[in-house]
Amino acid sequence: MSERFYEILDELRVLHDRKRADYGREGDPLANVRGSTEWGIAPWVGAMVRVSDKVRRLQSFVQKGALANESAADSLRDIAVYAIIALILLEEEHIT
Repeated sequence: MSERFYEILDELRVLHDRKRADYGREGDPLANVRGSTEWGIAPWVGAMVRVSDKVRRLQSFVQKGALANESAADSLRDIAVYAIIALILLEEEHIT
């Protein structure tokens, strides 16, 4: 693997820790994503809905050539983090 791959993984760790401070709860850093159960949606599916939102942002970027509130790189990073969160939540449900 390229060195950049591992650098990005480290960046994603920092990003997750930063956002966890804003969205998580004491004892449950994924509480915001688990909140999808209040809508009858499995947490891992809720995470994938968020991935879908980020994909839509990227589609908008491709069509318009720009994004107003976050960069394409930010959206790609968020997709990677949400995919990992979805995997964790899927594993918690013992679905593989």
